[in-house]
Amino acid sequence: MSKREEEVYRLCQEVRCGKLTLKELSILIGKSYRQTQRIYRKVEQQGMLGVKHGNSGKTPHNKTPPDVEEDIRRLLKHDYYDFNLTHFREMLVEKEGIKVGKNIVHRIATRHSLVKSPRRRSFKRTHKPRARFPNEGMMVQFDGSVHGWFGDVVCDLIGGIDDATGKILALEFFHGETSLNCMKVMKEITMKHGVPTMYYLDGAGYFGKIDRDVETQIGRALEKIGASVSIASSSQAKGKIERLWRTLQDRLIAELRFYQITTLEEANKFLSETFIPKFNEQFSVAPREQQSHFKESTIENLDLVFCRKERRKISPANSFSYKAETYVLDCKQSYSHRFININTHLDGSISHDICGRPMSVLKASENIVEPGRKEDKAA
Repeated sequence: MSKREEEVYRLCQEVRCGKLTLKELSILIGKSYRQTQRIYRKVEQQGMLGVKHGNSGKTPHNKTPPDVEEDIRRLLKHDYYDFNLTHFREMLVEKEGIKVGKNIVHRIATRHSLVKSPRRRSFKRTHKPRARFPNEGMMVQFDGSVHGWFGDVVCDLIGGIDDATGKILALEFFHGETSLNCMKVMKEITMKHGVPTMYYLDGAGYFGKIDRDVETQIGRALEKIGASVSIASSSQAKGKIERLWRTLQDRLIAELRFYQITTLEEANKFLSETFIPKFNEQFSVAPREQQSHFKESTIENLDLVFCRKERRKISPANSFSYKAETYVLDCKQSYSHRFININTHLDGSISHDICGRPMSVLKASENIVEPGRKEDKAA
């Protein structure tokens, strides 16, 4: 018995002797009058055991078994050491088959000093949040994040997120945040979901100028498919995708390490087949309006849209110059003083067209007519 229980028992004996009343006993032990009656009745029936609580010595029905607690401690310390506790609890259910409450996980992690240190954030000026657009497809926030996604390996993750639902539309790893890599992700969004009303981009040179005086490759491609472009003047303006990068830098890095994914090819396959569907199911929200504003593209060959286009003027000899090389059109018709498009496609191949008509070209060095060739043909 504890000293407190001994004192309660002694006071109950004084009540039995008539030195105290039940009312006075309730005041001394800090219980209600009815509870004091129950305690005194138990002391009369059971003696000293009457002051013991009924659950004393019993194991709580909701206590975590020691072996389960040890498994949680071991997994968090070794296999999931870089997961935050919410993410760790999700993986316990999904991969380990252990279902426990978040408070239990936090208590075990705190007891063994395994709580992941929170990221320090500097105090900045607050910005009033902008309401989501009501319809899916009205706005796609598009950006890239350069980070050490594979430990010491720094690469770029490029993707877009729907403003109305917070749904990831496409993500892909690249070595470099170039205009061609960005257009590859935009082409994937167009093929999978359709053409959104607007793309919300930052002021990077390959996305476009804020004053819109200079047309960029991406601006040209988006205008061709019928999507407008809006340029954000600050990172806070496109806060949804900026928060997405913070979430991915916390969750995605941990999962890439857990599944031992170290190459861009494996990571891109994991993103499209596993991570993005699970992420959208867990974190996306329903739009306020059900009608989607994604529209199907009317352009048959998107490869001629999502590519880097450069124009050259054709000389009277049906030739043009490109990267210190002279090329000649492989045709008899004269296209003198017209412009030819040199298209660098997403896979690195190059094609040529004039107003959308495919053209075959040869290097001037490969188009030299051998002496006597015309005479032979005439003969």
